[in-house]
Amino acid sequence: LHNTLPNLMMMSAAEDQDIVNEQVANKDNRILDYQFWLPGGGPHPLSQPDRVLVIGQEYRPPFYGHVFMFGHRDHLISPYAMGYEGTGIESLYPSNTDMLRKAKAQGATVGYVHSFYNGDPLEGNLGGAKGFIVDAALAAADAVEWSLPQDGWPPLYAVWSNGLRVTAVGGEDSISSLHATPLVGSMRTYVSTPGGALTMDGWFQGLREGRAYVSSGPLIEFRVEGEAPGGDVTMSEAGTLSIDARIWSITPLLRAEVVWNGQVVRTYDFEGDRKELSVQDQFEVSGSGWIHLRVEGDPEERWPLDARYAQAFTNPVWIQVAGQPIRSVEAADYAIRWIDKLQSMAEEWPGWRSQREKDHVYAQFEEAREIYRRRGAEAGS
Repeated sequence: LHNTLPNLMMMSAAEDQDIVNEQVANKDNRILDYQFWLPGGGPHPLSQPDRVLVIGQEYRPPFYGHVFMFGHRDHLISPYAMGYEGTGIESLYPSNTDMLRKAKAQGATVGYVHSFYNGDPLEGNLGGAKGFIVDAALAAADAVEWSLPQDGWPPLYAVWSNGLRVTAVGGEDSISSLHATPLVGSMRTYVSTPGGALTMDGWFQGLREGRAYVSSGPLIEFRVEGEAPGGDVTMSEAGTLSIDARIWSITPLLRAEVVWNGQVVRTYDFEGDRKELSVQDQFEVSGSGWIHLRVEGDPEERWPLDARYAQAFTNPVWIQVAGQPIRSVEAADYAIRWIDKLQSMAEEWPGWRSQREKDHVYAQFEEAREIYRRRGAEAGS
Protein backbone atom coordinates (compact mmCIF):
# COMPACT_ATOMS: atom_id res chain seq x y z
CA LEU A 1 0.00 0.00 0.00
CA HIS A 2 1.26 3.48 -0.85
CA ASN A 3 -1.15 6.28 -0.13
CA THR A 4 -1.63 9.26 -2.45
CA LEU A 5 -2.36 12.92 -1.75
CA PRO A 6 -5.84 12.78 -3.37
CA ASN A 7 -6.67 9.76 -1.23
CA LEU A 8 -5.36 11.52 1.88
CA MET A 9 -7.64 14.46 1.09
CA MET A 10 -10.56 12.04 0.74
CA MET A 11 -9.74 10.48 4.13
CA SER A 12 -9.50 13.95 5.68
CA ALA A 13 -12.85 14.96 4.18
CA ALA A 14 -14.40 11.91 5.82
CA GLU A 15 -12.98 13.12 9.14
CA ASP A 16 -14.00 16.76 8.45
CA GLN A 17 -10.46 18.09 8.81
CA ASP A 18 -9.85 21.68 7.69
CA ILE A 19 -6.04 21.45 7.70
CA VAL A 20 -4.27 18.33 6.38
CA ASN A 21 -0.63 18.29 7.50
CA GLU A 22 1.40 15.67 5.63
CA GLN A 23 5.10 15.18 6.30
CA VAL A 24 8.09 13.98 4.29
CA ALA A 25 10.02 11.60 6.55
CA ASN A 26 12.77 9.05 6.68
CA LYS A 27 11.54 5.58 7.64
CA ASP A 28 12.97 2.10 7.11
CA ASN A 29 15.93 3.40 5.10
CA ARG A 30 13.69 5.39 2.75
CA ILE A 31 12.67 9.04 2.43
CA LEU A 32 8.90 8.86 2.06
CA ASP A 33 6.91 11.41 0.01
CA TYR A 34 9.80 13.77 -0.73
CA GLN A 35 8.41 14.20 -4.26
CA PHE A 36 5.30 15.94 -2.91
CA TRP A 37 7.14 18.82 -1.23
CA LEU A 38 7.20 22.08 -3.21
CA PRO A 39 9.29 25.21 -2.58
CA GLY A 40 7.60 28.45 -1.60
CA GLY A 41 6.29 27.60 1.86
CA GLY A 42 2.61 27.77 0.90
CA PRO A 43 -0.28 25.31 0.70
CA HIS A 44 -0.16 22.47 -1.79
CA PRO A 45 -2.00 22.98 -5.12
CA LEU A 46 -4.43 20.16 -4.22
CA SER A 47 -5.85 22.38 -1.46
CA GLN A 48 -9.54 23.24 -1.62
CA PRO A 49 -11.44 26.26 -0.25
CA ASP A 50 -12.62 24.23 2.75
CA ARG A 51 -9.61 21.91 3.13
CA VAL A 52 -5.98 23.06 3.07
CA LEU A 53 -3.20 20.58 2.33
CA VAL A 54 0.26 21.37 3.70
CA ILE A 55 3.37 19.30 2.92
CA GLY A 56 6.03 19.65 5.59
CA GLN A 57 8.79 17.52 7.00
CA GLU A 58 9.30 15.29 10.01
CA TYR A 59 12.94 15.33 11.07
CA ARG A 60 13.44 12.08 13.00
CA PRO A 61 16.57 11.78 15.16
CA PRO A 62 16.17 8.92 17.65
CA PHE A 63 17.87 10.63 20.60
CA TYR A 64 16.57 14.21 20.94
CA GLY A 65 13.11 13.37 19.57
CA HIS A 66 11.26 13.76 16.28
CA VAL A 67 10.17 17.24 15.19
CA PHE A 68 7.81 18.76 12.62
CA MET A 69 8.61 21.55 10.16
CA PHE A 70 5.87 23.22 8.10
CA GLY A 71 6.17 26.17 5.77
CA HIS A 72 9.89 26.20 4.98
CA ARG A 73 10.29 28.12 1.76
CA ASP A 74 13.51 27.00 0.10
CA HIS A 75 14.39 23.34 0.63
CA LEU A 76 13.90 20.32 2.86
CA ILE A 77 16.29 20.07 5.80
CA SER A 78 19.08 17.53 5.26
CA PRO A 79 20.31 15.17 6.56
CA TYR A 80 16.83 13.88 7.34
CA ALA A 81 17.99 12.51 10.68
CA MET A 82 21.07 11.98 12.79
CA GLY A 83 22.08 9.72 15.65
CA TYR A 84 21.35 6.41 13.92
CA GLU A 85 23.76 3.75 15.14
CA GLY A 86 25.94 2.08 12.55
CA THR A 87 25.51 4.87 9.98
CA GLY A 88 27.69 7.76 8.83
CA ILE A 89 25.47 10.16 10.84
CA GLU A 90 25.63 8.38 14.19
CA SER A 91 26.75 11.49 16.08
CA LEU A 92 24.42 13.70 18.14
CA TYR A 93 25.68 16.64 16.10
CA PRO A 94 24.00 18.60 14.60
CA SER A 95 21.52 19.03 17.42
CA ASN A 96 17.78 19.49 17.07
CA THR A 97 18.42 23.13 17.99
CA ASP A 98 20.60 23.54 14.90
CA MET A 99 18.07 21.95 12.57
CA LEU A 100 15.03 23.73 14.03
CA ARG A 101 16.81 27.06 13.65
CA LYS A 102 17.59 26.26 10.02
CA ALA A 103 13.92 25.51 9.35
CA LYS A 104 12.75 28.66 11.16
CA ALA A 105 15.20 30.70 9.08
CA GLN A 106 13.15 29.54 6.08
CA GLY A 107 9.91 30.70 7.75
CA ALA A 108 8.82 27.33 9.11
CA THR A 109 6.65 26.65 12.13
CA VAL A 110 8.36 23.89 14.11
CA GLY A 111 7.85 21.70 17.15
CA TYR A 112 8.33 18.31 18.78
CA VAL A 113 6.03 15.44 17.77
CA HIS A 114 4.87 12.36 19.73
CA SER A 115 6.39 13.47 23.02
CA PHE A 116 5.30 10.25 24.80
CA TYR A 117 5.23 12.08 28.12
CA ASN A 118 3.64 9.86 30.77
CA GLY A 119 3.83 10.52 34.49
CA ASP A 120 6.98 12.52 35.11
CA PRO A 121 9.46 11.79 32.28
CA LEU A 122 12.28 13.19 34.40
CA GLU A 123 11.96 10.08 36.56
CA GLY A 124 12.52 7.88 33.48
CA ASN A 125 14.21 8.39 30.12
CA LEU A 126 12.77 11.88 29.37
CA GLY A 127 10.14 10.46 27.02
CA GLY A 128 10.18 10.96 23.27
CA ALA A 129 10.79 14.72 23.17
CA LYS A 130 14.04 14.80 25.12
CA GLY A 131 15.29 18.05 23.57
CA PHE A 132 12.05 19.97 24.17
CA ILE A 133 13.09 21.71 27.41
CA VAL A 134 16.25 23.01 25.71
CA ASP A 135 14.54 24.21 22.55
CA ALA A 136 11.67 25.82 24.42
CA ALA A 137 14.17 28.03 26.27
CA LEU A 138 16.13 28.84 23.11
CA ALA A 139 12.93 29.77 21.20
CA ALA A 140 13.81 27.04 18.70
CA ALA A 141 10.52 25.13 19.16
CA ASP A 142 7.05 26.61 18.71
CA ALA A 143 5.14 23.58 19.96
CA VAL A 144 5.11 20.12 21.51
CA GLU A 145 2.70 17.39 20.46
CA TRP A 146 0.39 14.97 22.23
CA SER A 147 0.07 12.14 19.67
CA LEU A 148 -2.18 10.14 21.98
CA PRO A 149 -3.85 10.82 25.34
CA GLN A 150 -1.18 11.03 28.05
CA ASP A 151 -0.64 12.50 31.50
CA GLY A 152 2.99 13.66 31.35
CA TRP A 153 2.27 17.25 32.33
CA PRO A 154 5.45 18.17 34.30
CA PRO A 155 7.74 19.23 31.39
CA LEU A 156 4.97 21.20 29.69
CA TYR A 157 3.95 22.88 32.94
CA ALA A 158 7.59 23.67 33.77
CA VAL A 159 7.98 25.49 30.45
CA TRP A 160 4.75 27.44 30.90
CA SER A 161 5.67 28.31 34.51
CA ASN A 162 8.90 29.84 33.25
CA GLY A 163 6.82 32.16 31.08
CA LEU A 164 7.75 30.38 27.83
CA ARG A 165 4.82 30.39 25.43
CA VAL A 166 5.21 27.07 23.69
CA THR A 167 1.97 25.65 22.28
CA ALA A 168 0.65 22.17 23.02
CA VAL A 169 -0.72 20.55 19.86
CA GLY A 170 -2.33 17.25 18.91
CA GLY A 171 -1.36 14.94 16.06
CA GLU A 172 -1.96 11.21 15.84
CA ASP A 173 1.16 10.28 13.85
CA SER A 174 -0.92 8.46 11.27
CA ILE A 175 1.27 6.70 8.70
CA SER A 176 -1.49 5.92 6.25
CA SER A 177 0.73 3.85 3.95
CA LEU A 178 1.04 1.19 6.68
CA HIS A 179 -1.44 -1.61 7.28
CA ALA A 180 -2.07 -0.62 10.91
CA THR A 181 -1.94 3.01 12.01
CA PRO A 182 -4.07 5.52 13.95
CA LEU A 183 -6.98 6.98 12.04
CA VAL A 184 -6.35 10.29 10.33
CA GLY A 185 -7.67 13.02 12.62
CA SER A 186 -7.88 10.88 15.77
CA MET A 187 -5.76 13.34 17.81
CA ARG A 188 -6.47 16.91 16.76
CA THR A 189 -5.36 20.51 17.13
CA TYR A 190 -8.24 22.99 17.06
CA VAL A 191 -6.97 26.48 16.24
CA SER A 192 -8.67 29.87 16.41
CA THR A 193 -7.54 31.70 13.26
CA PRO A 194 -7.47 35.47 12.63
CA GLY A 195 -10.99 36.50 11.69
CA GLY A 196 -12.03 32.86 11.60
CA ALA A 197 -10.67 32.51 8.07
CA LEU A 198 -9.29 29.17 6.87
CA THR A 199 -5.79 29.79 5.51
CA MET A 200 -2.51 28.00 6.03
CA ASP A 201 -0.79 31.15 7.31
CA GLY A 202 -3.66 32.01 9.65
CA TRP A 203 -3.82 28.48 11.06
CA PHE A 204 -0.12 28.33 11.84
CA GLN A 205 -0.20 31.88 13.24
CA GLY A 206 -2.98 30.85 15.64
CA LEU A 207 -0.98 27.75 16.56
CA ARG A 208 2.18 29.75 17.34
CA GLU A 209 0.13 32.19 19.44
CA GLY A 210 -1.32 29.34 21.52
CA ARG A 211 -4.88 29.99 20.37
CA ALA A 212 -5.52 26.27 20.27
CA TYR A 213 -6.57 23.17 22.14
CA VAL A 214 -5.78 19.46 21.85
CA SER A 215 -8.41 16.74 21.67
CA SER A 216 -8.91 13.04 21.02
CA GLY A 217 -12.66 13.72 20.82
CA PRO A 218 -14.19 16.21 23.30
CA LEU A 219 -14.84 19.81 22.26
CA ILE A 220 -14.01 22.73 24.53
CA GLU A 221 -14.83 26.40 24.86
CA PHE A 222 -12.85 28.14 27.60
CA ARG A 223 -12.47 31.78 28.60
CA VAL A 224 -10.93 33.61 31.53
CA GLU A 225 -12.16 37.17 31.97
CA GLY A 226 -13.43 36.85 28.41
CA GLU A 227 -10.02 35.82 27.02
CA ALA A 228 -9.66 32.55 25.12
CA PRO A 229 -6.51 30.36 25.19
CA GLY A 230 -3.47 32.27 24.03
CA GLY A 231 -4.93 35.52 25.32
CA ASP A 232 -3.68 37.83 28.08
CA VAL A 233 -5.40 39.19 31.17
CA THR A 234 -3.75 42.15 32.92
CA MET A 235 -4.55 42.95 36.55
CA SER A 236 -3.22 45.89 38.53
CA GLU A 237 -3.36 43.86 41.76
CA ALA A 238 -4.36 40.48 43.14
CA GLY A 239 -8.02 39.70 42.70
CA THR A 240 -10.74 37.44 41.31
CA LEU A 241 -10.82 35.80 37.89
CA SER A 242 -14.01 34.65 36.20
CA ILE A 243 -14.03 31.33 34.33
CA ASP A 244 -16.48 30.30 31.63
CA ALA A 245 -16.30 26.88 30.00
CA ARG A 246 -18.41 24.56 27.90
CA ILE A 247 -17.45 20.95 27.17
CA TRP A 248 -19.29 18.42 25.05
CA SER A 249 -18.42 14.96 23.79
CA ILE A 250 -19.74 11.92 21.91
CA THR A 251 -18.38 9.70 24.69
CA PRO A 252 -18.97 9.98 28.46
CA LEU A 253 -16.41 12.01 30.40
CA LEU A 254 -15.28 11.74 34.01
CA ARG A 255 -14.07 15.17 35.06
CA ALA A 256 -12.91 18.60 34.04
CA GLU A 257 -10.06 20.33 35.87
CA VAL A 258 -8.91 23.92 35.95
CA VAL A 259 -5.13 24.12 36.43
CA TRP A 260 -3.40 27.24 37.75
CA ASN A 261 0.41 27.31 37.55
CA GLY A 262 0.54 23.52 37.49
CA GLN A 263 -1.89 22.94 40.37
CA VAL A 264 -5.49 21.74 40.04
CA VAL A 265 -7.63 24.47 41.60
CA ARG A 266 -11.10 23.37 40.48
CA THR A 267 -12.57 19.94 39.65
CA TYR A 268 -15.98 19.46 38.05
CA ASP A 269 -17.58 16.01 37.75
CA PHE A 270 -19.81 15.15 34.80
CA GLU A 271 -23.33 13.98 35.63
CA GLY A 272 -26.25 12.35 33.81
CA ASP A 273 -25.04 10.95 30.49
CA ARG A 274 -21.70 12.72 31.24
CA LYS A 275 -21.40 14.13 27.72
CA GLU A 276 -21.80 17.83 28.39
CA LEU A 277 -20.85 20.38 31.03
CA SER A 278 -21.09 24.14 31.44
CA VAL A 279 -19.05 26.03 34.03
CA GLN A 280 -19.24 29.56 35.36
CA ASP A 281 -16.92 30.05 38.31
CA GLN A 282 -14.43 32.38 39.98
CA PHE A 283 -11.19 32.01 41.87
CA GLU A 284 -8.66 34.25 43.56
CA VAL A 285 -5.14 34.86 42.30
CA SER A 286 -2.35 36.57 44.22
CA GLY A 287 0.26 36.79 41.47
CA SER A 288 1.03 36.24 37.81
CA GLY A 289 0.57 32.87 36.16
CA TRP A 290 -1.22 30.78 33.60
CA ILE A 291 -4.47 28.84 33.61
CA HIS A 292 -5.83 26.08 31.40
CA LEU A 293 -8.62 23.52 31.29
CA ARG A 294 -8.25 19.77 30.85
CA VAL A 295 -10.87 16.99 30.62
CA GLU A 296 -10.71 13.23 30.35
CA GLY A 297 -12.83 10.10 30.18
CA ASP A 298 -12.57 6.45 31.17
CA PRO A 299 -10.58 4.11 28.87
CA GLU A 300 -13.46 1.62 29.14
CA GLU A 301 -15.80 4.21 27.60
CA ARG A 302 -13.64 5.35 24.69
CA TRP A 303 -15.58 3.76 21.80
CA PRO A 304 -15.83 4.91 18.96
CA LEU A 305 -12.69 7.02 19.47
CA ASP A 306 -9.44 5.70 18.01
CA ALA A 307 -7.58 6.67 21.18
CA ARG A 308 -6.79 5.15 24.55
CA TYR A 309 -9.33 7.43 26.23
CA ALA A 310 -11.10 10.72 25.67
CA GLN A 311 -8.90 13.68 26.51
CA ALA A 312 -8.88 17.36 25.67
CA PHE A 313 -7.05 20.35 27.06
CA THR A 314 -6.51 23.97 26.20
CA ASN A 315 -3.40 26.05 25.98
CA PRO A 316 -3.09 28.68 28.71
CA VAL A 317 -4.65 32.03 29.22
CA TRP A 318 -1.80 34.18 30.58
CA ILE A 319 -2.40 36.31 33.68
CA GLN A 320 -0.12 39.21 34.63
CA VAL A 321 -0.60 40.80 38.04
CA ALA A 322 1.03 44.16 38.92
CA GLY A 323 3.43 43.90 36.00
CA GLN A 324 5.19 40.81 37.36
CA PRO A 325 6.46 38.19 34.87
CA ILE A 326 5.41 34.54 35.11
CA ARG A 327 8.24 32.80 36.93
CA SER A 328 8.74 29.82 39.26
CA VAL A 329 11.80 28.70 41.19
CA GLU A 330 10.55 25.10 41.19
CA ALA A 331 9.88 25.10 37.46
CA ALA A 332 13.29 26.57 36.68
CA ASP A 333 14.97 23.94 38.86
CA TYR A 334 12.98 21.19 37.13
CA ALA A 335 14.13 22.39 33.70
CA ILE A 336 17.77 22.54 34.80
CA ARG A 337 17.62 19.02 36.21
CA TRP A 338 16.08 17.87 32.92
CA ILE A 339 18.96 19.37 30.93
CA ASP A 340 21.50 17.86 33.33
CA LYS A 341 19.99 14.43 32.73
CA LEU A 342 19.86 15.02 28.98
CA GLN A 343 23.57 15.85 28.93
CA SER A 344 24.38 12.81 31.07
CA MET A 345 22.52 10.61 28.58
CA ALA A 346 24.25 12.33 25.64
CA GLU A 347 27.64 11.79 27.24
CA GLU A 348 27.05 8.04 27.08
CA TRP A 349 26.26 8.14 23.35
CA PRO A 350 28.92 6.17 21.45
CA GLY A 351 28.69 7.95 18.10
CA TRP A 352 30.24 11.36 18.79
CA ARG A 353 32.94 12.09 16.20
CA SER A 354 34.87 14.77 18.06
CA GLN A 355 35.10 16.86 21.21
CA ARG A 356 34.30 19.87 19.05
CA GLU A 357 30.88 18.40 18.29
CA LYS A 358 30.22 17.81 21.98
CA ASP A 359 31.34 21.32 22.88
CA HIS A 360 28.94 22.81 20.32
CA VAL A 361 25.91 20.86 21.56
CA TYR A 362 26.73 21.20 25.25
CA ALA A 363 27.10 24.97 24.79
CA GLN A 364 23.48 25.03 23.63
CA PHE A 365 22.48 23.02 26.71
CA GLU A 366 24.32 25.54 28.90
CA GLU A 367 22.68 28.47 27.13
CA ALA A 368 19.29 26.97 27.95
CA ARG A 369 20.32 26.30 31.56
CA GLU A 370 21.35 29.94 31.96
CA ILE A 371 17.95 31.12 30.74
CA TYR A 372 16.24 28.96 33.36
CA ARG A 373 18.70 30.11 36.05
CA ARG A 374 17.87 33.75 35.29
CA ARG A 375 14.15 33.07 35.34
CA GLY A 376 14.45 31.18 38.61
CA ALA A 377 16.37 34.10 40.10
CA GLU A 378 13.67 36.50 38.88
CA ALA A 379 11.05 34.37 40.64
CA GLY A 380 12.99 34.51 43.87
CA SER A 381 13.76 38.23 43.79
